[in-house]
Amino acid sequence: MSLALQVAVVRLLGVPEYGRFAVLYGSLVVTTGILTGLVGDSLVVLDRSRREIRAGLELVLLVVAGLLAAGAAVIVASSGFGGGLEAVTFGLLLLAFGVEEIVRRLLMANLAFARVILADLAGFVVVAVVVVAAQLAGILSLGVVLTGLAVGQMVGCVIGWRLVPREDRHLVDPRGADWRSVWRYGAWRALQQVLRPGLFALVRVLVLGAVGVAAVGMLEAARTYASPLTLVVGGLSSFLFVRFARGRGGVAAASVREADRIVRAMLALTVLLSVVALVLSPWAAPFVFGVHVDPLAILAWLAYGVSVALVTPYGALGAVTDRQVGVLLVRAGDTVLAVLVALAMLRLGLPVAAIPLGLALASAIGGLALRRLVVVAARPAGPPSG
Repeated sequence: MSLALQVAVVRLLGVPEYGRFAVLYGSLVVTTGILTGLVGDSLVVLDRSRREIRAGLELVLLVVAGLLAAGAAVIVASSGFGGGLEAVTFGLLLLAFGVEEIVRRLLMANLAFARVILADLAGFVVVAVVVVAAQLAGILSLGVVLTGLAVGQMVGCVIGWRLVPREDRHLVDPRGADWRSVWRYGAWRALQQVLRPGLFALVRVLVLGAVGVAAVGMLEAARTYASPLTLVVGGLSSFLFVRFARGRGGVAAASVREADRIVRAMLALTVLLSVVALVLSPWAAPFVFGVHVDPLAILAWLAYGVSVALVTPYGALGAVTDRQVGVLLVRAGDTVLAVLVALAMLRLGLPVAAIPLGLALASAIGGLALRRLVVVAARPAGPPSG
């Protein structure tokens, strides 16, 4: 759904305005990732049937989402990146995005992935109606797009909540909320969840400062073209996290072998999809975006998508077996490496389109390190000394 929206923005508002949208949308993804890790992953792993845990989840969601929404509105307004109305709209959009994401995670926790699609589709239809109506009326702007997104997320949230199984669709009194358990597990996951979107946001800012907003727009157009690949990997990531969480009980050699099999299958799938996307790109990319998209940038983003397939299963396995701190440290390390590589490429005057190749290399190194982490965790303890 987000792919179609991004295509509409670049075609209807132009590449420079799409660059501005990409920065805002990237910031939205980063802050939503905080809630995904803090509350979304916690409700999957922790026992949400306990009243105090459920109250803790609700309390953390309410407080953190409110603070993030208010902070985002202030930053957008004070930085001059958007007007006052756009800033308020963006804050409301962030709040709606965060709550809707938690509803989606509730559905995923119940393996109701088809219902997730229905909720997303309902929200997308609302956004599409707003954008089309504004375009026909000649009043389409970035502010209108943000408003449509906010309304669409609210609709998706309501419909998604109605689709949550009845036994999981209830709120509890916040008194006695065990927010500490939620924070103890979720804080590490929140930090990990924001690393990848945070990396993208930082790369956009670096390119913006070094080359300009049009370059950001062109790089984002290539990323958007390659995004179906990362969407497939992201969907599989959510499924794997829930699957490993349901079978948690410690990392064993068998679970590592299962992760290895999943990695091989995901690598084969992503390589196949990448080849198809690359072959079709000379015709498909101009048709979709209405502008020429650098084939090097498309290739680079596809390579990055393949590298993510190497990271995902090992990260999910480690995170659900109380090794979320180790997973975070590895992912933080490859993120720092990716930023340094991007900076070096810009300083050396290499093509902006090649930057995702550097990100892919850092991501692949992180994936190998994560496998090492879970392999070591799966080794049986040696016999006691003496």
